[in-house]
Amino acid sequence: MAHATASLEYATGQDITGVPTVDTLVAQHLIKTISAARLMGADCVISGTRPQVAQTIVQLGLDLNVVSKATVAYAIVHALRRLGRTIQWCVDKAVAPLRTRVP
Repeated sequence: MAHATASLEYATGQDITGVPTVDTLVAQHLIKTISAARLMGADCVISGTRPQVAQTIVQLGLDLNVVSKATVAYAIVHALRRLGRTIQWCVDKAVAPLRTRVP
């Protein structure tokens, strides 16, 4: 958790794509990290939640009370919109066309 709170100066999101499963210990750590972030004045956005992880969080009865986005890209767009900013998507014609569009 110390690493997570130390990096809050630079980011207010947490990508949990690499978390294969959630047990009560992992869930408790996640809740503590979110609480620490809020105490430091940050808003939390979680991205990359696998279906199994989401189901376990619900089964454990946890209410994380955070914004959750499917990908880091969606989380960044959400955070920028909250700041009143947008992303200007630019595709170089020499590069293959961008096929993924973030709303």
